[in-house]
Amino acid sequence: MTYAVGDFLITQWLFSSGGKYDFDLAESCVQVQSTADVVLDPQLLLDYSPDRGQSEARHAVAELYAGACTLDDVVLTHGGQEALYLFYRTFLRPGDHVITTIPGWQQSWEVPRAAGCVVSELVWRPGDRFDVEALRKALRPETSLVVLCSPGNPSGCVLTEDEWTAILAMLDRAGVWLLSDEEFLPELSTSIIRQYPRCISVSSLSKKYGLPGLRLGWAATASAEGRAVIDKMINYKRYTSIANSPICEQIGLHVLSNLVPQQERYLSLLREGAKLLDEFAARNSDVISVVPPQGTPYAWVHLDPTISSFGLARRLLDEYRVLIMPAEVFASEHGFRLTYARPTDVLSSGLDRLSTLLATFR
Repeated sequence: MTYAVGDFLITQWLFSSGGKYDFDLAESCVQVQSTADVVLDPQLLLDYSPDRGQSEARHAVAELYAGACTLDDVVLTHGGQEALYLFYRTFLRPGDHVITTIPGWQQSWEVPRAAGCVVSELVWRPGDRFDVEALRKALRPETSLVVLCSPGNPSGCVLTEDEWTAILAMLDRAGVWLLSDEEFLPELSTSIIRQYPRCISVSSLSKKYGLPGLRLGWAATASAEGRAVIDKMINYKRYTSIANSPICEQIGLHVLSNLVPQQERYLSLLREGAKLLDEFAARNSDVISVVPPQGTPYAWVHLDPTISSFGLARRLLDEYRVLIMPAEVFASEHGFRLTYARPTDVLSSGLDRLSTLLATFR
């Protein structure tokens, strides 16, 4: 049986806006890097890379998890997006029950539904604590998977240690798997795969390192059960992209082998951008409420419920040439995601134009 998949609103909004803006405060990654910022061997052979990824690069990814896994527990993919897709298509079966959160990443409910699964969407309102009791009530005998993202995208919120403890105990009793989207986790050495064997971690070089065009992501596990899932994902990959580009893997290996300057760049953009974000929030506090981000390059902004976030984003794009992400693309409303990890001149100009538009709602 074939199931229809809905329009991917996030990428539809982003790519349909191309060429229409001066300032991008929408993409969730830090300011992107260029080819001048990376290293490439001019003698590199453009042959197929291994289907699971070059061993040196997989070893470098495994090291990020600080001993929790080995290179055989890792598969390299075309961004975190492909890793997530491969997992859904190999792990899930028609009739499975999946629990995910909104506002969130549309793939986490559309692809499972397209695979014939029943999906429950838990509301995790940006700025609120995660509702552990709601998760408990949502669990069913046929629940096979819970999808969580901490720090959250688009909320920027994180699960506390106590919340994780309660969640993992609950999932363990029910025998439910966890897909942990750890794209924005500050240190993968703290990945939840260290605590829960029925878990797959997904991340990439796209967001924190500003290399989304590199399309290098991965899935990792720390258990024999997880390794069996990774192997199935690799087999499915042979039917899709076959292998990654050796160019991307070589650049990625160099980045992973020189993380200190990459991390310093990330933290510097967050630190400088946060100052301007705070000033923006203060001068517009009568119209908006900014949820303080917890280590992410973006923040969630609540709007007055009388204001359409998509309408606001459309006006901002059309009249002021600034791009943000309206709540509607995350299955929510009356808010938007604002990325602040930008050079100060870019961020300052974009926020000034946004403030001018917000003033019309006073």
